[in-house]
Amino acid sequence: MTNRVKSRSSAAPSASVTLREFRTADREWVAAANIRHYTEVEGFDASFSRAVGSALDMLVAGRNEEGGKFLIAERKDVSTPAGCIFFSAETPETGRIRLFYLDEALRGRGIGKHMLDQIRDHACRHAFKSIRVSTFDRHEAACHLYRVAGFRGIEHDSAVAFGQRLRQIDFELDLTGQEDA
Repeated sequence: MTNRVKSRSSAAPSASVTLREFRTADREWVAAANIRHYTEVEGFDASFSRAVGSALDMLVAGRNEEGGKFLIAERKDVSTPAGCIFFSAETPETGRIRLFYLDEALRGRGIGKHMLDQIRDHACRHAFKSIRVSTFDRHEAACHLYRVAGFRGIEHDSAVAFGQRLRQIDFELDLTGQEDA
């Protein structure tokens, strides 16, 4: 059974970026962009690089599974990737977002919201009942984006991850109320 959902505009909010499907050739960029940002900007240690590699291995291996959606935000002017979001089934009814990243220069323009909306629409069309995503409390813009989109968060005790003391927040969006009557 497929959920019906009112589709949001498929046009990106910025004329400088378009969304397209992930290609195998994008893997190197996805890894490099995430690792660069989280090691240089966030101060994560080398264990983050291994985590990204493992996540990409798992996602790429299952990329043809039912319900998955891997998007790349691409700069139109130079046809280079500028962001990514990966969605895959965690269970038959629950999907998970992983490796959601957008270049710092493009943040705050509605592009990340547009990417998230595309995943939500896809999840509804594929009869998922919820979407999960995890982040850390110090990623305030991401936490704000998820809350504004209707996700509810569960905050955990702080722990050491990637060489940092971090507090993980697991967000979940209930999609059951987003079906058309």
